[in-house]
Amino acid sequence: PISKPEPTREELISMAAEVRQAVGHAERLIEALLVLARNEQARALTDPLDLAAIAEDALDGRRAEDLTTTSKLDEALVSGDGVLLERLIGNLLDNAERYNVPGGTVTISTASDDGVALVRVVNTGPVVPPDQIERLFLPFTRLDGRTRHDGFGLGLALVSSIAAAHNGTVDAAASANGGLDITVRLPRRATLAPPSSAGQTS
Repeated sequence: PISKPEPTREELISMAAEVRQAVGHAERLIEALLVLARNEQARALTDPLDLAAIAEDALDGRRAEDLTTTSKLDEALVSGDGVLLERLIGNLLDNAERYNVPGGTVTISTASDDGVALVRVVNTGPVVPPDQIERLFLPFTRLDGRTRHDGFGLGLALVSSIAAAHNGTVDAAASANGGLDITVRLPRRATLAPPSSAGQTS
């Protein structure tokens, strides 16, 4: 339309919307790359955190059309970087919503088990061939058919990178009826009294 002498108002509005969308995509890509680069540097991952609280914050205000989201958030204490773990859980939810089907479901849970704190996200969606799961955790990878919304293929790569930075692991399985079942396991923080309270008297 820009090559026409006089683009119509509708064409100009459409072009403006496309530009806004492209800028938004670029901003999200830059943010994702910065987080990925940040993870490659040595960091002090020592903030006392609860994955349940982070997940609750991530769910707050999130509205996925045509999807039903359920949660079971039990205490899951870890030591880490709050910003990075917020991104990890946010990306798990984004992925579960983006690659879903109308009327589908997203389920998130947190728990502690045998010295490990975990967050698990299960979603309905297209069938993912089991031999393709590992590819989803590579940067800029998107399988055919995973196009419900636009994306750069960085979401799960960031999840893997952030988990590794916290000495954690990511396990993913394809559900037989479609969708993914992803569990991130991080070292559990001991439930001891904070060091700052030691030796203090009231």
